[in-house]
Amino acid sequence: MAVYLVQHITNTKPAIDLAIAFYSKLQLSLLKRCINCWVDTKKNSVFYLIKASRKKTIKKLYYKSTNLHPHKIVPVNNHLVYAFLKSEQQLKMIQSQFVFKTQEHTTLFIAKTINKYVLLNNLKKNKTRNALLYKKTVIKNLIHSYNGNQINTNNKDYIASFPTFKKAFDCSLAIQKKLQKRVNYISTKFILYPYSSELNIKTSTSNISKIIDLLYFVKTEKQFILSSQLSKNHSFQNHFTEKENISYCVLKPENENFLFSLLDVISENYQNPDFSIPDIASLMMMCKTSLYRNCKAVTGSSINQILKEYRLLKSISSIASKKSDISQISIDVGFNSLSYFSNCFKKKFGITPSAFLKQQNNFNLS
Repeated sequence: MAVYLVQHITNTKPAIDLAIAFYSKLQLSLLKRCINCWVDTKKNSVFYLIKASRKKTIKKLYYKSTNLHPHKIVPVNNHLVYAFLKSEQQLKMIQSQFVFKTQEHTTLFIAKTINKYVLLNNLKKNKTRNALLYKKTVIKNLIHSYNGNQINTNNKDYIASFPTFKKAFDCSLAIQKKLQKRVNYISTKFILYPYSSELNIKTSTSNISKIIDLLYFVKTEKQFILSSQLSKNHSFQNHFTEKENISYCVLKPENENFLFSLLDVISENYQNPDFSIPDIASLMMMCKTSLYRNCKAVTGSSINQILKEYRLLKSISSIASKKSDISQISIDVGFNSLSYFSNCFKKKFGITPSAFLKQQNNFNLS
């Protein structure tokens, strides 16, 4: 049986995690046929050594994988295998660097109101404002009650860290049950994610921003979302009962990694109006067909819609902070035309960018 070197091109940490997770799955099914896995940062690659009778056998391993495809599969001789095995970057070292040890970290809690601005413009404004203020009070009070530490960011979502997973989990359930009784017409989503309070402020804020984006784009009708990294280490099913009527989902690791990789690519390039779908596919190391299929499966939207919505979400933040005029903001978020930006914005939020800017002083709901 020959030994093959399998190379995966990886430009981001989530892409590395995805490749390593796939290798770990292969280990369970192939046993001793998986020899080793390591990261080569200079080549932006993750490499596997796998025993197989022929190259086609390895290709078949990827047939059911929509998120990962090898860049190269080449046979290697025994001398090269020995050299590879002497590599200092072993799988255990990689896993300790990239995988959260959740028992040593606090848990991050994020609560996000979906389509707040649509509500403000399509329902009675006073009723909606009062409901949002009630929600704000409930969330802040319960975070304090469960020993949470509210994190101050420029975002208008509710973010807190908890000393344990259980505290964060129980606080989320308490908030949901209280809001369902009085303001169930306001759609609020929650996500729990492993979080290190040891990170510096800049890194911490960047990570939180990415998780908020993931919460917005992930495809689910459920109110309560758990990171796959947390679900591996905690038994939470016992907390749910039929009487509580709480809907929840656990993110699949491959979907979580794909979304983070996609949002990383978009966040670094969305301001460029010439940034296109082929560019995204190239940076993701995927063909356009796979990119479209994965986006639809994970988010329910096309890649074109995701890019446009990402730009609109960033414009909301810019308008709310009043950093620039509407024309400049439309350019800053990657729109070529002010009129097209205004039309997309109104279609999404039910209000024009100019009207939204005027409205900010009247609705201080952060």
